[in-house]
Amino acid sequence: MGPLSGVVVLDLGQYLAGPFGPMLLADLGAEVIKVEPVRGDGMRMAGMPFVGCQRGKLDLAVDVKAPEGLEAVLRLAAIADVVHHNMTKGTAARLGIDYESLRARNPDLVHCNTYAYGAEGPLSEFGGLDPLYQAACGLEFEAGPVSGGNAPLYLRFGMTDTANALVSVVGVLAALYHQRRTGEGQDLWTSLLNGAAVFGSDVFLVDGEPGPVRPGLDTAQTGVSPCCRLYQTQDGWLQVAALGPGQWERLCGVLARPDFERFETFGARVAARAEIEAALEPVFLTRTAVEWFHALADAGVDAEVSVETNDGEAVLHDADNERLGLVAHYPHPILGKLRQFGTLIDFSESPTGPYGPPPRVGEHTRPIMERLGYSSDEIDDLLARGIVYEPVEEDYRWPL
Repeated sequence: MGPLSGVVVLDLGQYLAGPFGPMLLADLGAEVIKVEPVRGDGMRMAGMPFVGCQRGKLDLAVDVKAPEGLEAVLRLAAIADVVHHNMTKGTAARLGIDYESLRARNPDLVHCNTYAYGAEGPLSEFGGLDPLYQAACGLEFEAGPVSGGNAPLYLRFGMTDTANALVSVVGVLAALYHQRRTGEGQDLWTSLLNGAAVFGSDVFLVDGEPGPVRPGLDTAQTGVSPCCRLYQTQDGWLQVAALGPGQWERLCGVLARPDFERFETFGARVAARAEIEAALEPVFLTRTAVEWFHALADAGVDAEVSVETNDGEAVLHDADNERLGLVAHYPHPILGKLRQFGTLIDFSESPTGPYGPPPRVGEHTRPIMERLGYSSDEIDDLLARGIVYEPVEEDYRWPL
């Protein structure tokens, strides 16, 4: 019984920015019903990005543009605690599943919309993809950084999607708490732009003089100072973060460069980074990343081997990660045995997991419709007319 056991969430979102948040709610024990078109979520054909944000959900495939399909979704909203989606502004209203329409069936509903640019302003009606918000909040500029002579750096796909989803989960949980305390439901929203702002928060400063500014990346984009950067070794790369009290001196001791201890402050090391790094880089090339890791750990210097993930294999087949519950694995009827990140929060009294596989299109259409009061004959009729869909064994239209 997870901490959100008994909470029913309707996931009306598609792609990544919408469904990832409800998946995290499912991880915490909520019953999440994914509602998607009979043709499937638009990201299903992308493969793994789709699979990565759908586990643990039930699935209803329905044509919400048909009156009978709309009625089924409205009936679902009547038994839900939360409705969550990422439709562009005005889309849900045109479909008849906006907050006002759903609230007419369920006044206590918590409704969350994750937009692209937000709910107000000239860009509010636009949609878009993750890189646009990396760009709009200056994340690519800062990762360059252009100020150091580099070109902007395109960051890994999906970071503002996932940040937006995490912020939406916080908002939903806060609104649920308010609902339980007052009996009042409400509408809330966040956006991919807001998610990007989370990652840019260390450089967004307003009113007054800024405090110490984080140094920019070097031209090789390995780090911000000699004591906080990646070093190439004889075999692989090592991340050094010698920032704690006394760690710089201990690092210099391990590297047999006591002469560099004279750079006593972080600012002094940044100012002399060209001299220091030119001397230290050849030293790190004399041993492997693992050997340096153990040598520095023994000396009390923070460092970690930079793991080549090999599409997640190095992380998801790590014995310590499995023991810690960070790895989840479950069978999928088409893909076989899947591995994915597992428990992100551990509770003493509310266990999380095990996790079910991502559902096929309409995998639970029939039992969900029965739960809503539809008879077997009514469901068969809706299936025959293409208003709802359920998979059959010989139907391979949906590879995932």
